Amino acid sequence: MKRILTIVIALLAITGSTWAQKAMTPPHVMVVPDMIYCKAHGYVSKPDGDTERPDYERALTEDPTLHSVLVQVAQLISDRNPDIVIVDLLEAISQMKQDAQMAAANGGDMYESVEEAIIRCSQADILIKVQYDLLKNGPQYQVSYTITGTDAYTSRMFAPIEGMGAPSTSANPVVLLREAVYQNMDAFLAKVLQYYQGMVTKGRMVAFDIKTTETAAYNMNSKVGDITLHEFIEDFLYDNSVDGNGTERVKSGATFMQYEGVYIPLIATIRGRQRKQGAKDVALKLVNTLESKGITAEYKIRGLGKVNIYIK
Repeated sequence: MKRILTIVIALLAITGSTWAQKAMTPPHVMVVPDMIYCKAHGYVSKPDGDTERPDYERALTEDPTLHSVLVQVAQLISDRNPDIVIVDLLEAISQMKQDAQMAAANGGDMYESVEEAIIRCSQADILIKVQYDLLKNGPQYQVSYTITGTDAYTSRMFAPIEGMGAPSTSANPVVLLREAVYQNMDAFLAKVLQYYQGMVTKGRMVAFDIKTTETAAYNMNSKVGDITLHEFIEDFLYDNSVDGNGTERVKSGATFMQYEGVYIPLIATIRGRQRKQGAKDVALKLVNTLESKGITAEYKIRGLGKVNIYIK
């Protein structure tokens, strides 16, 4: 009897822990048009000769059907799993504009693309990218689609699903897509949640680009106590990662350190509370730690998963 009671208590503890984690760290997702869709319909921008990027605002403004499709996919996700937090793309665009205006008013520089800024403002863990085509065969219509999960921090794609809806006399892509995607949504969300659970366990990947400026009093070989600045930063990132994962993938020299991707804990104690952690939190902590040693530094975030730190 005692053994049974112990097992029951243990199961309740596990259930309670799982529920608490689930309640505290729901995945945040944002549904966006895939680059393939944007490029096919001319909704792309290439600022200053840079790489082509999706122009989300123009796509939503000029293509009202697209917005309805994205809303429909988001609604399907919410219907199947209400724990998932949906981030509205239009709200993220609006926040990006406010941030850009504030940065311009304060003499800020443009260090990230519009797409990166929108993703940063969304604070999404995962992007759900949607591509679809409406096909006509005589009096009937069909919709073909591809929906892909994408890590908002690394742009890594996973869990793609694709298919073709049943023929219909309706030419409404919103209705056709809902009917086509409906049957595959459970399997897709299972993969999305599996990927997110992997982030909870293994951490989320953040790239760090750390440089000393020309006027900096320190370089990576300068001493910070008994160790070099290089070693000091290396130890910091190891201590603020999940088992040091990713800290070995680094390029470095006397004036720079570039980490391909350090796996930071998804949940950390921030200002005395357990909170969801992002690249900004680790960057701020590193800058404050450096300044506690008399080293002036600042950070800038590109998107959600790229950190630039400048040692002055």
